[in-house]
Amino acid sequence: MRNSTPLILLFVQFLASFNSGLCQHRDPLEYIQILESADRVKKLQVNRVIRSLKVQPGQKVADLGAGSGLFTRPLARRVGPEGVVYAVDIDRDLLEYIEETARSQNLENIKTVTAGEYDPRIPEKVDLVLICDTLHHIKNPKVYVQDLVRYLKPDGRVAIIDYSRNWPKRFESARYTTPELDAWMKVGGYTLDEKFDFLEDNFFVIYRYSPDGE
Repeated sequence: MRNSTPLILLFVQFLASFNSGLCQHRDPLEYIQILESADRVKKLQVNRVIRSLKVQPGQKVADLGAGSGLFTRPLARRVGPEGVVYAVDIDRDLLEYIEETARSQNLENIKTVTAGEYDPRIPEKVDLVLICDTLHHIKNPKVYVQDLVRYLKPDGRVAIIDYSRNWPKRFESARYTTPELDAWMKVGGYTLDEKFDFLEDNFFVIYRYSPDGE
């Protein structure tokens, strides 16, 4: 196994350069440890979220805004060797970090995708798109989520997790509400499939693409 330290350092450099406010007054190495820390996993309740997604073996999933792969890896285990998880992100350094951790954990069903600013570029239609703490980074989220239908299989789902309270000040201008999101999704041909309230500071909703409103 290759030493993953250089990739971790690249990841740290990305955090520092992409959003200087994100890492301001914080040691970069310390910050990456927080991103992968047990406390963060506990707060996001990663395992419970994965169970709630009801992903089945053999399915195809896109983790949109995959970051360091916190959800990518357990999703890959859930879909198994016959399935695939596309780790989608705009930054190649992050994707290389995911590739390295996937190799070290023998997760051969993880495929990385370098997304465009307005297009996730998922290589094929998938059963589920997960968007966790990412939609508020997108400049036109209304159009973005509506366009995702071209990457969904028939009856495909989109799961969205984002802030419901305690929005960081740097994201105030991108703040949106769940009723606004519901309206965007309805226009796009989605119906609300499931809604969960177990995350402390985040909403968690799943929509299903139903162009006929069924």
